[in-house]
Amino acid sequence: MAQTYAAKYLAKAALSAPKDLVNSYVARMKPIPPTVLIFHCTFVCDARCEMCSNWKRGDRKADISIEEIDRCFASPLWRNIEIASLSGGEPTTRNDMVDICRVMVNRFPKLRKLTINTTGLTPHRAIPMLTEVVKLCHEKGVIFSTRVSIDGVGEMHGDVRHVKRAFEKAGETIRAMRELQQSYRFNFGISTTIFSKNLDDADNILRWAQEENLDIVFNMVRFTEAMLGNDDLSNGLAPMAREEQQMREFFLARVREDPLLNGQSFIYQHYADMIGNGYHRLAPCPFQSQGVMLNPDGGFYFCENSKAVGNVRTEDPEEIYFRASSQEHRNWVRDEKCPTCLSPCQMNVAAVKQVVPYVKFLVRASNEKRKHRAEVAARTAVRATRVTEATAATEAVRESDAS
Repeated sequence: MAQTYAAKYLAKAALSAPKDLVNSYVARMKPIPPTVLIFHCTFVCDARCEMCSNWKRGDRKADISIEEIDRCFASPLWRNIEIASLSGGEPTTRNDMVDICRVMVNRFPKLRKLTINTTGLTPHRAIPMLTEVVKLCHEKGVIFSTRVSIDGVGEMHGDVRHVKRAFEKAGETIRAMRELQQSYRFNFGISTTIFSKNLDDADNILRWAQEENLDIVFNMVRFTEAMLGNDDLSNGLAPMAREEQQMREFFLARVREDPLLNGQSFIYQHYADMIGNGYHRLAPCPFQSQGVMLNPDGGFYFCENSKAVGNVRTEDPEEIYFRASSQEHRNWVRDEKCPTCLSPCQMNVAAVKQVVPYVKFLVRASNEKRKHRAEVAARTAVRATRVTEATAATEAVRESDAS
């Protein structure tokens, strides 16, 4: 299923490549309609994660309604949206989450892919909702992708999420999604956010995912008020010194050991680069010219580093997006925030739309893999030499004793 999904996505990406190249060129000279959207439909959450504070600001009464969402997405601004992500908080805490997805699929005529991130902690809600979205996307010919967050094996996951039996609850959702893949083609896996608390458990999480044959994505903790509400946590959770180096080695190991064309390797190289060069960003980002973000109160942002430039509840999204003051703010974000931004959001989309950075990555990743193979071969040779020497020494002792 995973290979079929990847082939389907790459085929669609290849067909749009000429248009992507044109859009990238035009966007350098004038604003173009967005092609990428992140929509936080609620900040209400069923977890109390240590590295995210959205659950503290979740307010169901303040969430944008389904009627307001439909009116917002009826705007011509969204006519070119290709990649849309529904996130939170926890999206499945909204009773109308499936209806939101239906609005997005129906209102975005060029939609190629819809993604949903979930805690999976309330399987009695998450499983039927995600199942309906899988069926919806299957009917509409839209690629669907979803991941369950797993931040530790066993008790560690519950400690991070501050939810009893969190690992078991998420596991129920994981099993249901894998079973659903037997009937429908969609991308499924797990995601892990690495920070100071679970860093030493990262290899354990990886081994568990490999044993379970689960596709896994590792993310490095980051601090963004607009997306996660966690700016105030940076002093206590940001990796320092030894932890930074440990993270860098972990991500480099993923680049060296994972398949070259695994899209996540691109992101892992980005993390390793950022840690190694003092957090100077080298990777591309579609939000610089083609992305937007909506928050549950209707706030309109260009990305997680942006400030709200308007509110879709009271203003036309197209007018917000194209007005001069909004584009001036986007330029400010690009100049002031982008150079040190750690975010991996839709980076693989950027790779498709900006070919040169991805080609450079492939060259670097290939070099890392060759270097790794050479090191492994050298260690194997050393071990073989030591075994030979030890065997020879043993034989010499035996011959001496015999004489």
